[in-house]
Parts: sequence; C-alpha cells; structure tokens
Amino acid sequence: MKNRTRALAVLAIATASAFMLAACGDPEPEMESDDAAASAAPEVANEEEASGNQRIDFTLPDLAGDDRQLSEWDGDLIVLNFWATWCPPCKKEMPLFQDTFEAHRDDDFTIVAVAVDEQTATQHFVDDFGIEFPVLIGQDEAMAVGREYGNRIGALPYTVLIDRDGTILETHRGEVEPADLDGWLEAHL
Repeated sequence: MKNRTRALAVLAIATASAFMLAACGDPEPEMESDDAAASAAPEVANEEEASGNQRIDFTLPDLAGDDRQLSEWDGDLIVLNFWATWCPPCKKEMPLFQDTFEAHRDDDFTIVAVAVDEQTATQHFVDDFGIEFPVLIGQDEAMAVGREYGNRIGALPYTVLIDRDGTILETHRGEVEPADLDGWLEAHL
C-alpha cells in the first residue's frame, strides 16, 4: 500500500509538472501577418484575427499599485509581453527584452510586460533581473487581457507587437528569440 501511495504521488507530481510546462511552453510559435486578419471583426477574438486590428486599451496596476493604461504608450512601437515568474521560457526571454529596451529606449519604443502573477513574486523578479521597462501585474485580469489580444489558449509567454498608431502587427506564442525581435525592430522601428 505504501508503494502504491508513493507511486500515485509521483504520478500526480509528474502530471502537474507536465501541465505547467505545456501551459507556459512553446507548442509552435506563430507569427501572424497583416493579411491574416483583413476581414476580422474589431473585437480581437483569437490569434488568427489579432493582426491588423487596433490595440485594445486596458488598465492594470504597476508594481507600485498605480493603475496604468496601455494608451500611455501610444505613439511608441510596443512589445506587449504576457509572462509569469514561474515560467521557464518567460524567464529566458527577459534579459533579451531588457537589453533591447536599453538599446532603443530613445527610439519611440517600449516594452510593456504584463505579469500573470502575484505582486511580491513579480517585484522580486524585476529586482533580481534589473528590469527597467514598465511591468503591470494581474492574475485573472491579465489572462483576460491576453485573451482579448488573441491568446485564447492562455499560453505563456505570449507577445504582441503594436505599431505607433495602435495597429497590432504581430502575435507570437512562446519564447521570443533574438531573430524574432531583431526582425520586428528592423521592419518597424
């Protein structure tokens, strides 16, 4: 009986671990083109319809607890990134985002990170990694915003590229690689 209980516990842990990795992993990153959503409704319903639509304004608190709206960064090329401190691919891409932000902060460019996490864990992460770009936090609210931007399966990380006029240019499920970010900046900065 003791071995059976232990085996069930191991199975439960393995199942939970697999679920967490699948939830924040990169099943197949997708890049969307402007043509993919030429006939999409104004309300963003899924990834396939996200590109070409206008960005949706939303309000979430920052790490200081102040409400911030995405529209504060209108006029900038925005990389909107949904992530979590417990997500390995999210952690891996953060140094790339910080380096890119530092290199282009004076070029009408910003990164807005939306942490699907708790305030304390997010603050520790930001402090440890020296993140300087805007970080907003939320849990259910942040996931709801992600769905509005086409992340219907709740994948993390999930990134949206928004042009200076508010047009959604690209969506990307999974970790952003340097080549992805460089291509976006070369084409739109």
